Amino acid sequence: MQTERDFWTQWTAVTLAGFLLSLLWVQVGERPHVGTFVGAIGGLSVGTAQWFVLRNYISHPWRWIGMTAIAWCLLGLSPLGAIGWMAPRTPAISVRILYGLIEGVKVGIWLGLCQWLVIRNSVFGGWRWVLASPLCWGVGLPLGWVLGGILRELTGFFLGEVFGLMLTWAIVAGLTGVGLIQLFWIDVKIGD
Repeated sequence: MQTERDFWTQWTAVTLAGFLLSLLWVQVGERPHVGTFVGAIGGLSVGTAQWFVLRNYISHPWRWIGMTAIAWCLLGLSPLGAIGWMAPRTPAISVRILYGLIEGVKVGIWLGLCQWLVIRNSVFGGWRWVLASPLCWGVGLPLGWVLGGILRELTGFFLGEVFGLMLTWAIVAGLTGVGLIQLFWIDVKIGD
């Protein structure tokens, strides 16, 4: 039986790996240049990586791949853009924090709703994912954007922004892993 720690470690690792793998096809950019194509490719990459962990916990786990890709594609079509692969144009830390929080919550809502459609029949209280996802993205995105901005200012290279987005994905992966543990393990404890 997999432990909560094992699940968290695997989830965090595959989510970050999915983001890094997406960079083989996707170039991190600045608004407004990151859109639908990036969202579709990035969502497929991350969703497929996450499938490797979720396949043991939900029915029809392949749907997670599709809904994650659809969510990121819709984000790419929207004025928000595929923000998981996007750095802000401003170096102002306060703006990065404020808009990272606001935009992160928006991303989390989109992803949470689409992914909830997959887990709602498999997990007791799956509706909580719609609350957890915006919380995780609302924390991860501003922190990653701030680090990216600082690194870019210090080095003068855009690569600092890529490291910031890697941090974003690592934070979001870790936090969503905790959220999923709460969903999966509370379901098991209630069912015992």
